[in-house]
Amino acid sequence: MKKLLFLITVLLFTVSVSYAQFDDILKKVTKNIAKTDLLEEKNVTTSIEDALPIAFWLKDLHDQIDPVEQENYNFDLGPGYYKFRIQSYCLKAGTHGPTKGSGYLMSPLKGKRSDLVYNIVKNSVIHPEIAQGDIQVLLWGIIYNQKFTDYPLDFQNRVRPLMTASEIVDLSLDIKSLPFDMMPDDVKSIANYYKNLRQKFSDPNATYSDLENMTMLRGVLPEDPFSKFVQKGLWAYTGNGFYIRALPEGYPTTILEIYRPAIINILRDDKGRLTSLERDGYKIDITYDDDPGRDIINFPSTGDFPIWRLKSIRLTGQNPGEEEIIENNGWIVRGNGEVIKNKGGSSRYYKSAGDPIYSEYQGRINSGKQHMKNFNDYQKEKNLQPLKDKQAEYWADYHTMEGLKAATNPLDKKGQISWINKTLNLAKDWWNSASAALSGEDSKDNNPRKPDISRHVAVPATNGMQRLIPSERRQVQ
Repeated sequence: MKKLLFLITVLLFTVSVSYAQFDDILKKVTKNIAKTDLLEEKNVTTSIEDALPIAFWLKDLHDQIDPVEQENYNFDLGPGYYKFRIQSYCLKAGTHGPTKGSGYLMSPLKGKRSDLVYNIVKNSVIHPEIAQGDIQVLLWGIIYNQKFTDYPLDFQNRVRPLMTASEIVDLSLDIKSLPFDMMPDDVKSIANYYKNLRQKFSDPNATYSDLENMTMLRGVLPEDPFSKFVQKGLWAYTGNGFYIRALPEGYPTTILEIYRPAIINILRDDKGRLTSLERDGYKIDITYDDDPGRDIINFPSTGDFPIWRLKSIRLTGQNPGEEEIIENNGWIVRGNGEVIKNKGGSSRYYKSAGDPIYSEYQGRINSGKQHMKNFNDYQKEKNLQPLKDKQAEYWADYHTMEGLKAATNPLDKKGQISWINKTLNLAKDWWNSASAALSGEDSKDNNPRKPDISRHVAVPATNGMQRLIPSERRQVQ
């Protein structure tokens, strides 16, 4: 700061600047420097602006597949839809806790102290004897520059196993900051809050309830016009084949749902159409009606349009006798779905009981266009190249998925025979793994692996609410 003032003083005498202008420059510079030098604001910086793109194609997953609530919390997961009730930690004091319906997105853990925060949360799994409250206080202290040696001695001893010797030394160094009187008023109030918080951390008589009352805001969260609206329960791809969504119940407890689509064995015919999906003995075989003229549908006064009619869908389970056949029901948009010009022939006279009306056909086209737009936007958000050469394949696969879903809908109900549901899940997994591959997240196998859940933070769309880091520790009800 002394160097800064010296340089500005030199500037004053070497450049034609009035005293009023100098005062204005000084205020602006010191304000910017003060905000920059508030290290507490840099230790963990993750915000809604860092949020991973939303995997919009999973928005109805919970309506299609039931998550399996886990008893085993080792997180070594094969393909499936999992539900965990885990301990989570607040990474933003002086804010409101999650409320019912709060929208949270997954964001990478960022900031100068992000690695240390991550290590502590990971190490907490192998130290179940350390109370969640102690871990929370330690994390708050790290974010707000509490010297480790300023904690009460008994607290230091309890949390010491969570850190290495070098990390403890780093946390024991003096943190230099700007002179308090040099700070603008808005920054002073923030700095003063952090200072008081550190004093409370150092108080051996302070209880966890005292600290919680100081770090958690109560009452109704004021409306903020700059907050974003985010629907509750949106999914994001977090790497290694996994999608995650966070549903906080309160800052200490979060329902974490994890989905890993399986790699499905598929076959296509010479027209590029999907004909078979198989995994672990469960199988779907699709036969198309390829008799002459069956690939066109006529809508009176509108014209002829391309279509693939489904002749049969055969579902097979692992065990003898597990078989279900759906015949002459369902259809798929063929090609681009646009009206056929100069067709000739008489296929317009063919009708099937499963044929759509024009509005249904056009509805599929419109939903496909919207889906393609959403997917292209997703790719742009991830800085990926647009689909281009894959666009036709993705369009065709989307309509195959929609056709299968509609044709098997009478079977796809809660309480149906288990093997039927498992077989129908092949189509959902195939589509979701194909979407992941085209979005640059290709998974090569179905072997068990671990999602690195603590590398990502659940961040609120609403300003003034807590950001939460999930752990692998089970929360006991």
